[in-house]
Amino acid sequence: MYQELWYTSFIISNTMKYLFIALTGCLLYSCSSEPKWLHLATYELHGLNPIGLAVMKDQLWISDSDNNQLVQVGSDGSVVSRDEGYERPMHISSDGSYIYVPEYGKDQITILGDEKSFLILQDSLDAPAGVDVADGKYAIADFYNQRIIYGSGDDWISFGEEGNARGQFYYPTDVQIYKEEIYVADAYNNRIQVFDLSGRYERLFGVNEEINAATGLYVHEDEVFVTDFENDRVIVYTTEGALKQIIEEGIHKPTDMIWFDDRLYIGNYKGKNLMTFQKS
Repeated sequence: MYQELWYTSFIISNTMKYLFIALTGCLLYSCSSEPKWLHLATYELHGLNPIGLAVMKDQLWISDSDNNQLVQVGSDGSVVSRDEGYERPMHISSDGSYIYVPEYGKDQITILGDEKSFLILQDSLDAPAGVDVADGKYAIADFYNQRIIYGSGDDWISFGEEGNARGQFYYPTDVQIYKEEIYVADAYNNRIQVFDLSGRYERLFGVNEEINAATGLYVHEDEVFVTDFENDRVIVYTTEGALKQIIEEGIHKPTDMIWFDDRLYIGNYKGKNLMTFQKS
């Protein structure tokens, strides 16, 4: 009888122990209820090579640098209209009414609305690769000058220089203003850097994931999406830099992301397609 009681006690004790281990593992590795981005559909772009994505007036636009054009596409990737005559348009942005186009080949930011105009700066650009606008302020990734320019009108600041220390860049390619901070895709330092609106360095992340060319970024609802171009994946972080998910399915040289039509869109440069995702 005592032997049976001991055996029963042993089974209960070990069951509780393994349940504790399993629960601890779930807490440590977020194996339970954390929602994940799941692939919904892939839409072919029929020869377009997407670099940047933006939404203007509820319409999705793609910058096609190889063909020197901006293309308006439907939610299924079908071509609606084209705007040509650019020189290597890169990571575009929109404030809802206008599209801001960094022309890598012309060293200028072109503004597309009913007519084309240009963003006037106090300093010259050298191959702008990305632009963002928020609350009337602009952030520009000035590729060959290894810096970020931020401001508007007569009030501009510039920060950064070539290098791999904190606050330095090695070819910044994309930039976004989000909640009083500036996020920078520090492409060939293989990381994301974050600054305040005065250009003061705050933090970096991405190094632990061994990114190979962080060419694009997109911040949405406190998640940071980073295109790991050479590794054919998109990495999802919190805004503080904690790893949340690595998306690899169907990814082929990704360049940019955007939230549109209640879905996350990812542009694949080499795959010549758009992929859509939703959270589980």
